[in-house]
Amino acid sequence: MASSLSNPKSLFHAHSVSLPSRPHPLLSQVEENLFRLRATDASSSSSSICNKVRGLRDLFNSVDSFLQLGQTQQVLAKEYLEKQFFKVLDGSLRLLDLSSITKDVLLRNKEQAQELQSIFRGRRNNECSSRNEVNEYLTLRKEQIIFFVY
Repeated sequence: MASSLSNPKSLFHAHSVSLPSRPHPLLSQVEENLFRLRATDASSSSSSICNKVRGLRDLFNSVDSFLQLGQTQQVLAKEYLEKQFFKVLDGSLRLLDLSSITKDVLLRNKEQAQELQSIFRGRRNNECSSRNEVNEYLTLRKEQIIFFVY
């Protein structure tokens, strides 16, 4: 136990990620084919056109071979998945914003409905009090009329 405490390397086991020091040979071939294609002269003779077409074919084949590599497929798949993830995340955030806006609108509608109910209750109360006042007036008038008649 004491020996393991004195040697900190034995306590923590770490892996290091080592990247290749030189590019894959197919990548070098792609770059070489691209360089050769660019280097062809601008003449339009039939032999130079054939050389350019061969250069394009070689470039296409080397790019295709490079794209078929397992490492390249993994990198492309990872990038694709990252893009899809961020699209889904962006959509989720938009949906969250929309939900928040909808909630705010519904709360405002609820408050307005409560205000309208309060106004209608107040009118009803006012109508009731007005009716009561009219009924009291009519009753008083009837009593006055009855009082005068007798």
